[in-house]
Amino acid sequence: MIIIGTTPDRSHWLKDCINSLKQPCVVISDFDFELGKLKWASKQLNERFFFFQDSIVFKQTDWVFDLLNNYEHVSLTSDPVVYGTYMGIYDPKILRELEIPIPISKKESIEYELSWTKTYVEKVGSVHVAFPDLTDSKATRKEIKHGRENLVLENDYLIKFKGDWGQIVH
Repeated sequence: MIIIGTTPDRSHWLKDCINSLKQPCVVISDFDFELGKLKWASKQLNERFFFFQDSIVFKQTDWVFDLLNNYEHVSLTSDPVVYGTYMGIYDPKILRELEIPIPISKKESIEYELSWTKTYVEKVGSVHVAFPDLTDSKATRKEIKHGRENLVLENDYLIKFKGDWGQIVH
């Protein structure tokens, strides 16, 4: 199963993502940042799922199902940590064993990206990193898209438009 996380005011991002995915997916749209969406999925699902934000554009999608079929736990990248950007394959049974905090600000969400994801990784043990080279330091450009400046992370499989990459977040 594929879950795309978005917020109600990002329909333009979601449209780009879904049009490129061309696969069935579940869309979770709320203002609770990524952890709120993972918490929802942990309560609603029993099967592992691949979680992405709406700021992904897929160049091809077969690799998504290859990862779901061949690896139990997958992080899309390890930048700045494993499950950085929160994107990857999650097991809802394990999520239910953990406290999943709901951030109240973007700054807090970024802090949990470093600390909570570490807790998840410790719980699951071994995690396959799908794209270890998909990192901020290897980004080749910035691009204005949907009214914001983005750091563009790209490989042969996807493009991630990253709105926060080290600027001061309030």
